[in-house]
Amino acid sequence: MTESTNLYRVGIEGAELLISNSRKTFIYEELAEYLFHSIDRVLGLEQITFYVIDDEMENLRGEAIFNRTGLVPSYDFIAVDRLSTEIKKKELYRFQDRRYHYLWIPLYAGSHLVGLIELQTTTPVPEEREQELRGMAGSIALGLRSLLFERDTIREKENTEFYLRLNNELQSIDERERLIDVFLKMMVKNYRFDLMAVFLFNEEKEIAFCRGIDESGRLFTMDKFPVLPDLSADYVNIGDSIGYWVPLKTNTGTVGVTLFYNFYTLYKISDSLLNTLRILCSQFASALDNLRMFSDLQRSAFYDSLTGLYNRTYFDVVMSELKDEEPIPLGIIIGDLNGLKIANDVFGHSAGDKLLIELAEIIKSACPENALIFRWGGDEFFVLLPYMGNEREIMEICQTIKLRCSANKETAVPLSVSLGYALGVNRDGEMAKLIKKADDRMYRNKLLDRKNYRYLLISSLKDTLARKSHESTDHAERMAELAIQVGQKMGLSGNELEDLKLLALLHDLGKVVVSDEILNKDSPLTEEEWEEIKKHPEAGYRISLSSSELSHISNYILNHHEHWDGSGYPLGNKGEEIPLLSRIISVVDAYDVMIHGASYKEPISHEEALQELRRCAGTQFDPNIVKIFCELDFTDLY
Repeated sequence: MTESTNLYRVGIEGAELLISNSRKTFIYEELAEYLFHSIDRVLGLEQITFYVIDDEMENLRGEAIFNRTGLVPSYDFIAVDRLSTEIKKKELYRFQDRRYHYLWIPLYAGSHLVGLIELQTTTPVPEEREQELRGMAGSIALGLRSLLFERDTIREKENTEFYLRLNNELQSIDERERLIDVFLKMMVKNYRFDLMAVFLFNEEKEIAFCRGIDESGRLFTMDKFPVLPDLSADYVNIGDSIGYWVPLKTNTGTVGVTLFYNFYTLYKISDSLLNTLRILCSQFASALDNLRMFSDLQRSAFYDSLTGLYNRTYFDVVMSELKDEEPIPLGIIIGDLNGLKIANDVFGHSAGDKLLIELAEIIKSACPENALIFRWGGDEFFVLLPYMGNEREIMEICQTIKLRCSANKETAVPLSVSLGYALGVNRDGEMAKLIKKADDRMYRNKLLDRKNYRYLLISSLKDTLARKSHESTDHAERMAELAIQVGQKMGLSGNELEDLKLLALLHDLGKVVVSDEILNKDSPLTEEEWEEIKKHPEAGYRISLSSSELSHISNYILNHHEHWDGSGYPLGNKGEEIPLLSRIISVVDAYDVMIHGASYKEPISHEEALQELRRCAGTQFDPNIVKIFCELDFTDLY
């Protein structure tokens, strides 16, 4: 048999090798080894590289290299649109470097380029061998086309099988981290990406979690997250199709994004594979969403959605379980949040929610790890402390909670909680007694806390009002001092003087609901703006009425803008229908604003202010109070 016949036979046997072993993972490596040894006997070779066209018919991807040392990994690819004119004409192409000569042999099946063989030799391949090499290439091209067609068919079937297998795996998992790990491992094993990573978003659509895997199957996490591209499209190309961002989209929105990246091999991700990845990512996103909904259902059953603490439902479950267990020492703490209603009424429910959240965090931080903490009701908290039998230790927990509340500056009103505790055993007959003992203690402490909290609340509201209206905090203090002098001259004493002082500090409490723009406007108010201002006595009335610490001055706040002749607001009361304390504050407030000015009014002198009060006596002001006020000694005040 001649050498020429050998090369033709090499092509036929190479084609048979491809056709007979299309399912083999390393068939290209076997073919490269067979061709190397067969051609080397005829021509003498240093190396052979076998390229196969990718799914997009855009690149020839290096699948196998074989040389005198054996198989070598191939990461090379050749862009079809950059191939020489000779290759496009199905001609062989020669080139060389300093050491070797190269010959490219295109593999055409009909008009379709399906692969390429690169021969590396120390001397040029003789031209008389070209015809034989073309014949060899023709046979191998036909075998390669058959293999690629069969693999496409197999791939479609395997993809379908993989969809089902992946879906079954994901649907059976009830823990998020494990769900992600299984998805990563199955995807990399099946599609052999160099790197793959899953990024999950928080409610602000920012990355909150990352888990990745490399080509060896090693899982990893990231502390620093990349800057994400615009994810409004179905996928985003990283560059040259070697990597893609694929959003994890569900019916409720985008929950994250998956990165697929071949930055080592530089293998392009084909359109058909990309479409497959989109489907698989949609499966994964649905599994994540289902897991989240299941978790939300579980949490809603036993957790308080606002604070994250256990709820009353779970409290009943735990109590029932404790009664059936062996007796153990048990501590109980009951807490009642102060000021929730006034926080809601004055600053809105978001401020009340903030109070509850802050208190929940403080209680968690002060209690041992085995503590079970519940939001028992609207403003009530309950702590179960298994194996707690030390009274000093439980008292220290209560003291820590109180101190951390006092130090907290994150809430609109002072953060304060009244606490009660009890120690005992989890016997069925004693549980109710323990709860009652702790509740009684808490209620007694609430009565003791009331006076201190009243002071804290008033101070806080006064500061908030001064900050919002940009008035000096001295304004309220000056008014209080003047009002007390007037009250004393009118024979008031005791609680009346205390109420008058408190009224002076908080008469404009309702202004916290008026916009800053209107309160601090330095030009005349429009009719609509004036109507907004006129609502503040009613707002202050509702706010103070909602607090037991302030309810006793609510009617005075409501009437502090009524006029002696009935022309005031909001009720149109006149004369002695207006409470005395409201009439006193009306005079004192008008005087202080006149001599110190406001955003809309320049200050005037003391004498001018007194003259204006006298002018309005009998119309706007109670004439008797104006007379007493004008007789005060202002030497130490102004």
